[in-house]
Amino acid sequence: MSIFAAVVENNSLAGAARHMNLSPSVVSKQLSALEDRLGVRLLNRTTRRVSLTEVGSAYYDRCKRILADVDEAEAAVTTAHSSPRGLLKITAPSTFAHRHVAPHLPGFLDRFPEVQVQLLVADRLVDLVEEGVDLAIRIAQLKDSSLIARKLAPNHRKLVASPSYLEKWGVPAKPEDLSDHALITLQPGSPINDWHFRVDGEEKIVRARGTIATNHGDSILALALSGAGLTMLAAHVAGEYVQDGRLVSVLDDLVSEDVPIYAVYPSNRHLSPKVRAFVDYLVEMYGPRPYWLDRTTARSRDAAE
Repeated sequence: MSIFAAVVENNSLAGAARHMNLSPSVVSKQLSALEDRLGVRLLNRTTRRVSLTEVGSAYYDRCKRILADVDEAEAAVTTAHSSPRGLLKITAPSTFAHRHVAPHLPGFLDRFPEVQVQLLVADRLVDLVEEGVDLAIRIAQLKDSSLIARKLAPNHRKLVASPSYLEKWGVPAKPEDLSDHALITLQPGSPINDWHFRVDGEEKIVRARGTIATNHGDSILALALSGAGLTMLAAHVAGEYVQDGRLVSVLDDLVSEDVPIYAVYPSNRHLSPKVRAFVDYLVEMYGPRPYWLDRTTARSRDAAE
């Protein structure tokens, strides 16, 4: 089953042979023996690649689940006596990955030298089981009950603008004032363009329509820094710029947005030492008050690394 799965995932017998450190002839013989025993053809073979037959596709899906169960069973009996080691595959959205995951990887690997890391930077919802990913960092109100989640940090959003913009156009005193300002948003239709406020104990939603709209947070940040208008940004993006004065946050007492940052992994997967170590490391690095909100925390983090 392992050889069959490797052939499928590498799209060739030769690729599977290299992956498993076997000779191509051994891989071919094992596949033929498997098909003979089952009495079906699992793969269509050409000189350059292989493809699954219909029955092969169904068999592959079951093989993946069985092999995952075997890995979990082995991990369950070795975890108590093993240190973090092996390949750790993680995924995170691009803006957060660049700022707050990738910079911490060298420190993590210094602490756990037997671990290797693959970081998949993706702004899509990655299927952890299908793509063989150990851990995802997600910034969302989680609804998928098939995942186990651990909160890494709060993630308040801030309404911000550059000092030059506010000097020219004034500081809004209430959400209604935003209609008189230039706004920077994501592209029309994004739910993130609904800006939430709490006024006199009641929720108020402003459906922001951008004078400028774009499809990426870093572009929104660049526009805000250049004085293009007001925008709502996650604190993990805007925090350092608010701290150093390049951005100013407004209506802080009224903004009511917090979409926490979580580490998630499949509920049917044993929490291996490498995953547990990485999650614990991020919790330590971020702390209860993340460094992107507090320079004192940032200095303490740097000292720890």
